Amino acid sequence: MGRKTRGENIYFPWVPHDDTIAGIEGITGSVTVQNVEIYPVKVTVTAYQGDAVTITLNPRASQTFSAADLGIPEGSGSGVVASAEWWDVDPDVLFQIGICERASDGAATLYRGSPENTVDGSVQLDFPPQMVKVVQNGFTYTEGTDYTWDWTYNPSGSLFYLSINWSPDGAEPSVGSPYYVYVYGFCHPPRIAGVEKHTVGTVGVQTNANTEMVDGYSAIPSMDVDMAEYGGVITLERQSRWVLPIVQTNNGWNTEIVITNIWDEPTAVNATFYAAGGQGVAGPGLTLLSGQFLAPGKSVRVDLTEDAGFPEGAVGSVWIDATHAVVATAFRHKAETGMMLTTNAQPRTDSIGILSLANGLYIDPLEKFGPLVFRDYNGWNTGINIANLSSENNRVTVTYYNYAGNVVASEAVTIPPRAMEYVYTPATGNFGLGENQVTAVRIGGEHPLVAAIDEVKYLGGQGEGHAMSYPAASVLEGDLSSEELPFTIYGRWFYPSMLALPLVQKGNPLTGTGDTSGINLFNADAANAVEAYLQFVDPAGVPVAPTVGPDDSEDPIKLPLGPHAGATVYTLTYSEMSPGFQGAVVVGIVGDGALVGVSNNVNYDVAFDGSAVFNLVGVYSFYDVMTIQPQ
Repeated sequence: MGRKTRGENIYFPWVPHDDTIAGIEGITGSVTVQNVEIYPVKVTVTAYQGDAVTITLNPRASQTFSAADLGIPEGSGSGVVASAEWWDVDPDVLFQIGICERASDGAATLYRGSPENTVDGSVQLDFPPQMVKVVQNGFTYTEGTDYTWDWTYNPSGSLFYLSINWSPDGAEPSVGSPYYVYVYGFCHPPRIAGVEKHTVGTVGVQTNANTEMVDGYSAIPSMDVDMAEYGGVITLERQSRWVLPIVQTNNGWNTEIVITNIWDEPTAVNATFYAAGGQGVAGPGLTLLSGQFLAPGKSVRVDLTEDAGFPEGAVGSVWIDATHAVVATAFRHKAETGMMLTTNAQPRTDSIGILSLANGLYIDPLEKFGPLVFRDYNGWNTGINIANLSSENNRVTVTYYNYAGNVVASEAVTIPPRAMEYVYTPATGNFGLGENQVTAVRIGGEHPLVAAIDEVKYLGGQGEGHAMSYPAASVLEGDLSSEELPFTIYGRWFYPSMLALPLVQKGNPLTGTGDTSGINLFNADAANAVEAYLQFVDPAGVPVAPTVGPDDSEDPIKLPLGPHAGATVYTLTYSEMSPGFQGAVVVGIVGDGALVGVSNNVNYDVAFDGSAVFNLVGVYSFYDVMTIQPQ
């Protein structure tokens, strides 16, 4: 029997509900899910230990769900999965633009039987049907209201048979009259993006002076889950293999890791800690989990201090193996100063030349990029934590670029097999704009690697300090196969590839407080320029100023970026955008360059740590761009 398959899901390893994690109490999370498509989709968000909620999202629209909305029990948490299906879209449109395939014979002809015999004949197919369209004399019947359909499989002939059922109390063809059935299959699922934001003191993504601290992370896409299974030189038996680049119990920090089984069968989970400092597999490690049984949808938690007995001063990485698909995250907390960092596990893509199974994109495991890095900037300390995925010594070069694309600094470190090291840039003081200021970084190795970028500020703000962490990203290349691209379809810009940010916010420009987003973009291509088309939308998917045309069409900000150049978009600078705004962003990638992006989300009203950071999620189109007609 074949292995089960996943759709284009996104995964949240842990969403807390008044939970205590790594020494900090009262943490509650919310998830925000965005439809990045140009057509509506129906999204189902399911808490493995809770409820499922379904909602229809317009193009570009987003929706936030609290832990309570998802029925997650108080005093604990749950892993969460979000999935999407096409909704209220003519399947022939999806066929015309390459989303679905249609039965090669075109329309099958059936004849309506007697009213007592509600099921008409069958259509023979060589693939499992996913969408059906029933037409007679130019009239299209409505699925669910007028008819339903079902299919069976004949294994002896490897054939599928589809039947039409007219039992609903809607319209139907007259007895004996012919009608036509169009059948579609091999449909790519719609793409969605998500972020999780968790808080202490208040609930929801909007924070205020009653909020004590905040953090968050971007959802793990199904592409990463696939890469964790297929990303090796050999695929073994498709075990799920991940690495947390950094965990720690030093300098007052503690770490709690959570691993969630996202498969529909039980799995066995193993987790091993390797210390930093040039050790890796050659040095002392510690088994955290060995053959841990995990039922479908269940999670296992390990507090490094309370459960694993780690002493003060430990720093290293955690390597995770599971029989079936899992996702994982590490909550790093410094309770004495109210600071929180969240680091999702990254797939162990230790084979050179990886092709994404989800969309055919080339993934280079030898280099990662950070669009936002502080180098001695206004009290911010930066640590780049790099894990060597190879069994060879890995010479890694860390190169910093300014906004113009010029190299401003470079460091190199040799990391032993399967070890981790960090490149640390301390702040010399809280002196305002530093000489080095804000930069981007390329992390390139001789062998595959992953990295997490930590930024911590112990000075300034209302409370003790601020902290945020995000995974260094692979690039997403622009793909313009026609000189006519990009173009608009019914007021929406079509991009073959783009970045998505489901949660963007604007605070109060008069006080500089309130939830405020900054978006940092970096062209990772060393030779080609790129143009970023940045579009703001409200939660309903409606374009908003300063990126809206006079007819409510999308009118993106266009940011040209030369090779290795960067740009920052700060919501407080746009007077047209109302204070307190909450919405989403898509960024079209136009040109031959490649783009990565990250968004810091900060509120200095928060009593302690008011900083979170989210990766912009790269989504590549399945559309056959040569068949789309501009409107």
